[in-house]
Amino acid sequence: MKEKDEKKVIRMSERKEPEKRKIHIPVKRILIGLILCLILAIGGIAAFCPIKTIRIADVDDYTKAEVKQAVKKKGYVNNTVAYFLLSKIKQPELLPFIESYDVEINGPNTVTIHINEKKRAGCLLYNGKYVYFDKNGYALESSQKKFDDVPLVTGLKFEKLVMQEKIPVKKKNVFSFILELATTIGKYNIPIDQIYMEDDGTALLISGDITVDLCDNENIDIKIPELAGILKKLKGKSGTVDMRYFDEYQKITIFQPKNS
Repeated sequence: MKEKDEKKVIRMSERKEPEKRKIHIPVKRILIGLILCLILAIGGIAAFCPIKTIRIADVDDYTKAEVKQAVKKKGYVNNTVAYFLLSKIKQPELLPFIESYDVEINGPNTVTIHINEKKRAGCLLYNGKYVYFDKNGYALESSQKKFDDVPLVTGLKFEKLVMQEKIPVKKKNVFSFILELATTIGKYNIPIDQIYMEDDGTALLISGDITVDLCDNENIDIKIPELAGILKKLKGKSGTVDMRYFDEYQKITIFQPKNS
């Protein structure tokens, strides 16, 4: 009798539990529903958000009026939400030296445009106008206006200049060197009127009646800062400053007065 009871217990423990039914949640349908709700919500909000005020944050080389006019001409949608979303997807080129921009919503009817400007490497005087180029040598802008912080570059030799195309010079890295020069000159507020590019790719810096011969493209970050003091001492004089022996170990400059 005892053995039978034990066998019964064993058999009962071996009984399989009935399988639980798996509940399949339609995740795809839920996601589609949420997306549709979001689109409808944005559309509902957008319908009541026409842009009435466009603010332009601080800009350096363009006026706020120029930027605002460009905004209204290119990729503009008269709706705060729609314009914000569109700016995240695709941005038109507002102006030649604007790299990108960010749209900030300040209220249902107001946006602020934050501009990220591209540095002008230099400019050429061509057909009576100043043609501004970037660090890659593309002629991007032509204007009667001369920006004080952009150096006038002379000495470059080319047959023809076409806007929005690369200036056809033999030395391809000359424009990045010009940008390096211009940036360093601006950083230390050196009063340079003109950068004259030699055929070998080296540069002469012209400040009033003083010509600075850098002699090579090395140690620019060391040579340029020293020019402030050198030019100050030579104020009122004319001639050439020779920096061929100038480096981080020996800061030697030779001044050759004009007509001597």
